[in-house]
Amino acid sequence: MPRIAIAVVVSLLAGIAIGARILSDDRAAPTTAAAEAAKLDSDVPAEDRIARLERIIDEEREARIALEDTLAMLFEDIEQLRNSRDSAAASRRAQAEVVREVSAVRERRERDEAAWMRDYQERRVARLVEGGIPENEARYILEQESEAEFKAMQAAWEAQREGEGFDPLNAAANPQSILRETLGDDAYARYLEAQGQPTSISVTQVLAGSPANDAGLQPGDQVVSYNGERVFNVVDLRGLTMQGRPGEDVVIEVDRDGVRMQLTVPRGPIGITGSGANVRGMRWWGG
Repeated sequence: MPRIAIAVVVSLLAGIAIGARILSDDRAAPTTAAAEAAKLDSDVPAEDRIARLERIIDEEREARIALEDTLAMLFEDIEQLRNSRDSAAASRRAQAEVVREVSAVRERRERDEAAWMRDYQERRVARLVEGGIPENEARYILEQESEAEFKAMQAAWEAQREGEGFDPLNAAANPQSILRETLGDDAYARYLEAQGQPTSISVTQVLAGSPANDAGLQPGDQVVSYNGERVFNVVDLRGLTMQGRPGEDVVIEVDRDGVRMQLTVPRGPIGITGSGANVRGMRWWGG
C-alpha cells in the first residue's frame, strides 16, 4: 500500500476519532451544556479553561498516535503478505524456468542423438565404400543388416513366449546368420573384409589328444570351411560340428601361409581355440 494512501487513511481515522469524541461529550452531558458555557464565560478562570483545552488536545494527540501505531503494524502485516506473495510467485517462476530448461536440454539431446545416429550410419556407408563395396550395395547391406536384427529380435521374442530358452547357435535368433543367409557367403565375406574383419578362424591353440592335433592342424592356421561350409568365426564352426552323424569323417579346409589344404577329422569338436570375425551382435536393449 503506498505511503500517501496510508496518510489519507490516518487523517480520516483521526477525524473520525475526534468527531466521535465530540459526539460522546455531547451525549454524555446534553443537559448541562448551557451551564458549562456559562461557567466558561463567568465562573471558570481563563487559566482553567486553557488547561482543560490542553488536556483535550493531549488526549486527542495520544489517540491519534495510537491509531498511527496500529496502522503502521497493519502496514507491516500487509507488506509481509505482499512479500510472501511475491516470493511464492518468484518460486513458481523459477520452477517454470527449470522445467523449460530441462525440456530444452532433453530436446537438444534427442536432436544430438538423432544427428549422431545419422552421422554414424553415413560413416558406416563410407567405410564399406572405402573397403571396395559400391555405395548402392553398401546402403543395401546396411539395410539388410537392420532387417536381420529385427528378425532375430522377433525370433527371440517368439521363443520366450513359447517358454523356450535363447540358443545362440540358433541361426534364426542370430542377426549375423540371417544377414549372411540373405547376402550369400561371397557378399558377406566382402562385408566383413570392408570392415577390417577376418573371414576365417585363426587357430591360436591345438589341444593335445584332439582330432585337430591328430590331423596335423597347427597354431596360425586359418580354418576356412568345415564339411564344405564357410566358417567366419568359432560360433559357425561349433554349429556345424553339431550337425550330421557324430563320428563321421568330414573335411576341413585350412589356409597355411597362403597354401590351401584339406584335413579330415571326425564329426564333433575338433579341439582348437581361435578367433574369427567379431561380428556385430543383436542390440538386446532394443524392443
